[in-house]
Amino acid sequence: MNSLLKKLQAGRTGYGLFADMDSALVTRSVANVGMDFVFIDQQHGLIDSNDVDHMITPLIGTDCTPIVRVATNDDGLIMGALDRGALGVVCPLVNTAEEAKKFVHALRYPPEGGRSWGPMKPGLYYGSDYTQKANGNVMAIAQIETKQAVENLDAILSTEGLDAILVGPNDLGFTYGNQPMSMPEDQAVRDAIKLIADTCRKKNVYAGIHCGDTAMAKEMIKWGYQFMSIGTDFGYLTGFAQNVLEEMKR
Repeated sequence: MNSLLKKLQAGRTGYGLFADMDSALVTRSVANVGMDFVFIDQQHGLIDSNDVDHMITPLIGTDCTPIVRVATNDDGLIMGALDRGALGVVCPLVNTAEEAKKFVHALRYPPEGGRSWGPMKPGLYYGSDYTQKANGNVMAIAQIETKQAVENLDAILSTEGLDAILVGPNDLGFTYGNQPMSMPEDQAVRDAIKLIADTCRKKNVYAGIHCGDTAMAKEMIKWGYQFMSIGTDFGYLTGFAQNVLEEMKR
């Protein structure tokens, strides 16, 4: 069911983006061009729970994995995203092992966790055996984006049932005393990003990162990252429009 997870298990690199706009057309278009996943962003995007429904539906039957970034580490938000058909959840601001454990517990069915049962839409989307396969198909992705999380990295990555992490470089740099920057220049932040990838490899946790552009994404592959979101739908729209306008003015 989870194409991104299968790709990572095979040692291949996964590419996607953040969807900040509440548009099913966006998610289907991203699937059609061949992206491996879409992060449907409820933290910073303009997306509510009903929008999540509409944005996941066009991805069913494609090789583009629907993953929801919830607003907070909240059981109801995590379980709700899964019951709407997400095959993964990104939990922001995971700073301690306790927070990572809470996140994973909400995402897994018993006995591995405490997710409540009632997969109406996932049962329709993924088949009658969804319940039996869910714990092995749904990805738990903790976002590492603070200095505190880096200090607690070993304990966080030791959390049973945690599949992957996602580095948020803007917020990470912020907590090291810098202004948000998609490709940090501060050596301490760059060292932290390298440390995260190295520690993930040792702990058998997939390492992901958000990248501002393809140049950063190529560099992150060299640093050991296995999947990456590159830009956002809103960024693509406004950036391309700005480039067109500037070219026409010239």
